[in-house]
Amino acid sequence: MLNPDAERYLAAARQRVARPFHLRFALPLILGDEPRRWLWCSRFSLGIFGVLCAIYARSPWMACVVLLPGVRFNLRRPVNVDATAMALALGAAVVCPHSWQIALGLALLAGCGRETAPVWAAIYCWNPLLLVGLLPVAIRALQRAGDDVLDEENLWILRHPIAASRKYHKGLWLNPRVMVTPWGGLLAGLAAMDLQLGAALATGYGQLLVATDSVRLYQWAAPVLAAATVHALPAWALPLVALSVLVNPWRGTGG
Repeated sequence: MLNPDAERYLAAARQRVARPFHLRFALPLILGDEPRRWLWCSRFSLGIFGVLCAIYARSPWMACVVLLPGVRFNLRRPVNVDATAMALALGAAVVCPHSWQIALGLALLAGCGRETAPVWAAIYCWNPLLLVGLLPVAIRALQRAGDDVLDEENLWILRHPIAASRKYHKGLWLNPRVMVTPWGGLLAGLAAMDLQLGAALATGYGQLLVATDSVRLYQWAAPVLAAATVHALPAWALPLVALSVLVNPWRGTGG
């Protein structure tokens, strides 16, 4: 059964859809309305994302981020743009020190997939240059959006994101099983808190103010927290962190 976002992405292959889905035009254009294509795209993107996280954090154990519930959510709901956008954003950050031209190209592609992805690319790289990926977002925003393809409740969510956040997050803001424990052992990275990690977490959790989802949004910060974990812990402890992510009994569903 498709979730509401998936229905919009499949519809976007055939018609204009409402904002912000109107801004996420690349994958509907490429993959069309065949769910199996989306499944394989999400699987491939998550594999790439895991490899990139290991490179970014400088530890193969940090490929465990693909097991985080907010990331693994994209396997359960593969008709989604997040996995591909995350891989492109992190790819831009990893490549940037070696080729800023390729990094800019990846950031632009990320912006065609999800409007927040270039912001994450800039955070991952800690370089505002990658915000150039917002250019296709700005261009697309000037184009007319379509009508929503779902019911009145979902239309209300799109039109009133702050009110929807208050409704759907009621009682959850201070619930550690929603807001904290899904990180597992990666919470050790908080010991190496710096400005970059603070910005990543603030951006991740800040998205919840205008959305109804929780874990799958704030865990976009995973690569930065993974890198901080490698910095905070001795090498022998990193396999234990990966294991804690794998078997975390308080991880939740990732939604």
